[in-house]
Amino acid sequence: MVSLLIGGFVVLMVLGVPIAFAMLLASIAYLLASGQLDMLMLPQQMESGIDSSPLLAIPFFLLAGSLMVQAGVVLRILLLLRAFIGHVRGGLAHCLVIAGAFLAGISGSGTADAAALGSVMIPALREERYAAPFATALSASAGSLGSVLPPSINMIMYGAIGSVSVGRLYLGSIVPAALTVLALLVTSHVQVLRLHYGTVQARPPLRVLLRTLLHSLLDLALPVIVVGGVLSGFFTPTEAGAVAVLYVLLLGFVLFRTLTIAKLKFALRETVGTLGAVMLMLGTAAVIQYLLALHQVAESFGAAVVSLSGSGLVFMLLMSLLLLGLSCILEVPAIVVLVTPIVVPILPQFGIDPVQFGVAMCIAMAIGLILPPIGLAMFVTCAISKVRVEHYAHAVMPFLLGFLVVLALVAALPSLSMTLPHWAAP
Repeated sequence: MVSLLIGGFVVLMVLGVPIAFAMLLASIAYLLASGQLDMLMLPQQMESGIDSSPLLAIPFFLLAGSLMVQAGVVLRILLLLRAFIGHVRGGLAHCLVIAGAFLAGISGSGTADAAALGSVMIPALREERYAAPFATALSASAGSLGSVLPPSINMIMYGAIGSVSVGRLYLGSIVPAALTVLALLVTSHVQVLRLHYGTVQARPPLRVLLRTLLHSLLDLALPVIVVGGVLSGFFTPTEAGAVAVLYVLLLGFVLFRTLTIAKLKFALRETVGTLGAVMLMLGTAAVIQYLLALHQVAESFGAAVVSLSGSGLVFMLLMSLLLLGLSCILEVPAIVVLVTPIVVPILPQFGIDPVQFGVAMCIAMAIGLILPPIGLAMFVTCAISKVRVEHYAHAVMPFLLGFLVVLALVAALPSLSMTLPHWAAP
């Protein structure tokens, strides 16, 4: 019966059925075939699946990310970065990566970040003689940082489903996230030098640099307030999301006057549409989670893996390969809701902290966003640039290699993701 549940879900996903409906239909098929459970279990489990306080952070961060684009925060940060490092060869590519890290520190959504960055930066890169596939691949890769850096929505989902502290996940992701950003910067620089992309522009005068910096100081404070407030314990992730929304509204309506009521309505509509899909997916995922627990799938999976090897390192490497394989056929949210309830309960058998596994999963999810054939960030940026997927696939391979190196390091070296959570533990 479990094979009917999981197999039906995967088949429906492959056929293009949205994730939430695929999980719901597979659950209904299971209930009808087994005849053991009442159909009233469906709404009960769906309600319990979204009745979680950490999930309250998701709508705030989604709205903050959308408002940042509408209020011109992203554009001001890009202008600042371009003023300071645009004069070096490949400077615009570096601006894109750093802007991706900045935007990831507020919105938490890799797909939304890729769309925001791609719409602004792909035309700018093309004007400076960067190849369209390279610009597209770099935009998707920089956008996918939203899955790795706090306040990643994938981390919030993983923490809610697996009962893992979101604050510890944020702390654990800092060093791996920094390594990921560094890997993208190095890879883009090597590619720019090797392929002779970009142009070298004159360095702006000091007064221009200072004026641009002063104009962007309030924007630069936003990720410091959001991430720093959570990591210091000053406020919770949900409160951080609310603070981010209020701060962007203050910037947009009062200080810079770049926000209008029409733009606010657009951001709200965009947020509600995305939020509805996420919450429906989490609700139906709770049904799947309940049915898997009923059949002790986690215990069976753990016994099978232990029979192969009891080594935590081998387990992490095997799970990394599994996550990458799933990324080729399933969308990122589906992997989070499918893998988390099966794997988290058996982690103690291998001496693995759920935080380490969660950070590794989020890096794998970032890879899934840019990995052909179904990466969502890939589709978004290719649609913006009108680049064919096969051309994108060739250009994205160096960036994929950088992500894979970081994933292997996190899987093999627990200290990369566990030192800060242990240090901060009371």
